[in-house]
Amino acid sequence: MNNNTIDINSLIYSKNKSSANWKKHNFLHKKISDILGKKLLELGTSFKDILILSSDQGEVLKNIIKLDFKSLIFLSPYINLLKEIDIIKKKVLKVEGNFENLPFAKNKFNLIVSNLCLHNINDKKSHLKQVYNLLTDDGFLICNFFGENTLKELRNSLLIADEEIFNGIFLRLSPNLRMLEMSDLFGANGFKEIVSEKITYKVFYNNVFNILSDIKGTGENNFLINRQKGMMTKNYVKKLHQIYKKNFGGSEGLELSCDIVSIIGW
Repeated sequence: MNNNTIDINSLIYSKNKSSANWKKHNFLHKKISDILGKKLLELGTSFKDILILSSDQGEVLKNIIKLDFKSLIFLSPYINLLKEIDIIKKKVLKVEGNFENLPFAKNKFNLIVSNLCLHNINDKKSHLKQVYNLLTDDGFLICNFFGENTLKELRNSLLIADEEIFNGIFLRLSPNLRMLEMSDLFGANGFKEIVSEKITYKVFYNNVFNILSDIKGTGENNFLINRQKGMMTKNYVKKLHQIYKKNFGGSEGLELSCDIVSIIGW
């Protein structure tokens, strides 16, 4: 699967910029990382070598570091997020690197954790093949990513606002990943005994500006190759809020869905 929709340089810029106010917007990363940590602890397994591929500021590391392991590498292309991560054990190493060109030898890790970065990788098939080759014979990958219903209310409202204001629609958010499609891709790249599950969160906001602020605050704002610049004006956001409130507003506020899919493959 190679869509080539992500402008990687713009993505890295957005993620690095988000590091300044990350902790004001990282509530979802904290929640997902806590669940991931509990899942790994339930396996009751000690690991020799662990690789973490993650787009956060160390939330997932705080949970995985509780495991029994010999060495752990945390790889991210987002240097500003990496700098904010405190290393409290000598056997943990931070590495700045590219998710699509992993700089490691084959058969090195018996656990690889991919956390909320798969949706921003253009060539997913090649990436998963690389990850598969990095695993030992008894190793496994646990991968969390945003599922198909993530931000569905916002996507719908953006389409309506574009049509009403510009008489056309524009791609403003990354395409979502489907759990079944990704499970099949795992299998096509050699993974066995694949287990998939999905958790859906509902978050409520007072206004659309706060939604956009949280998205920008985690570096997930517009970095598509074919993005249209300079179109998110104050008047546009005002119209977007009216549409959103009309279609997805309620007594608790503006509803926003977020699917988190977790796939484990051996």
